[in-house]
Amino acid sequence: MKKFFLVILGISLFGEISNCQNLIRVNNNPGIDADYTNLQDANDNSSNGDTIYVEGSETAYPGADISHSVTIIGPGYFLSENPKTHANGLEAKFNGDINFNTGSAGSIITGCNLGYYSISINENDISVIGCVVYDVKLSKLSGVTENILVLQNYITNSIHSNSYNSPITNSIISNNIIEVYILISSPNSSMQIVNNVFGGKGSYAFSIDCSNSTIQNNISTSSSAQIKVNAGNTITNNILASNGTNTNGNQYNVAMANVFVDHNGLKGYSTDGKWQLKAGSPAIGAGVGSVDCGAYGGVKPYVLSGLPDLPHIYEASIPSTANSNKGLKVTIKVKSGQ
Repeated sequence: MKKFFLVILGISLFGEISNCQNLIRVNNNPGIDADYTNLQDANDNSSNGDTIYVEGSETAYPGADISHSVTIIGPGYFLSENPKTHANGLEAKFNGDINFNTGSAGSIITGCNLGYYSISINENDISVIGCVVYDVKLSKLSGVTENILVLQNYITNSIHSNSYNSPITNSIISNNIIEVYILISSPNSSMQIVNNVFGGKGSYAFSIDCSNSTIQNNISTSSSAQIKVNAGNTITNNILASNGTNTNGNQYNVAMANVFVDHNGLKGYSTDGKWQLKAGSPAIGAGVGSVDCGAYGGVKPYVLSGLPDLPHIYEASIPSTANSNKGLKVTIKVKSGQ
C-alpha cells in the first residue's frame, strides 16, 4: 500500500503549489526582470517549500546543486513538435547536471530539458516528472535510497544505481520513454517498474536489470534485450521484441512495427508521440488489470512534451499596434493542466 501512496503523493503535489512559501522566477533572457538568471542562485536564496519557475530561453541554463526542498518547474520540451503546448515555444534547457543533495528531500523537478546532462539523486523523497534527461542517477554510495518517483520522462540513456551497497526501496519508475536501460545493482532493492517503453538504442543484453521488484506492463523494443529474471522479481504482462516463451502474460517475439504508430520514425510523428500505440496494437489492454502496456497506459499516462499539470497559454494573437480608443484586443487560448 505504501508504494501506491507514493504515486498518489507525487502526482498530487502540483495542487499544493499555490500554498508554497514563495514563487521564484528564473529567466536569463536579456531585459527580463526576473528574480534570478540561473537555478543555482534561486536555490541558494530559497527556503523549503518554495517553487522555482525556470522560464524558457534561447540560452541554456547552467546546472545546479539543489540543497532545499523545492519544486522546480519548466515549460516542457519538444514544444515545437506537438500541438497545444505553449504559444512561446522556448524551453528551459540546461547545459549541466542537476544534483539533488542533502537537504533536498521532498523536491520535485518537472518540465525541464537537460538534453545530454543528468539528474543525480543523493537524497530521499525526490520526484523527477516530465523531463528530458540523459541519465537519472541514483547516486548514494551507501545507505538506503527510498521514496523516489521517476514518472513520465523522456530519458535518452538510462536510469541506474551502480552502488551494490545502496538499495533502492519504496520507489517507482513509471510511464517513461527510456532509450536504453534500467540498472539497479543492489540485490536488496525493491521497487515498481511499470508502463515504460525501452527504445532499443544500442545493443545491450538487457532493458531491465534489478532484483525484488514488480516489473509489469513495459514494452522492450530491442530484439537483443531481455528483462533479467533476478531473485525476487515478479515479471508479468510485458511486451518484448526479444526471443522467449509466452508466460505470465508476457509476450515475446513481438514485431514492434505492429505496436507503435511510428516505430521507425518515418511517418512524421513527434519524438515522443511516435511511441503511442497504433490501432490493433498487441499492447492494447495487455497489461495487468487490462490496461495498455507502454508509457501511454496505466494510472498516469505519459504526457506529450512533458507539460506540467498547470494552465498554459497555447495560442496567442496580439496585434502589433493599439488604438487609443479601442485599446489592444488580445486573443489567447488556455489549456488547463495536462
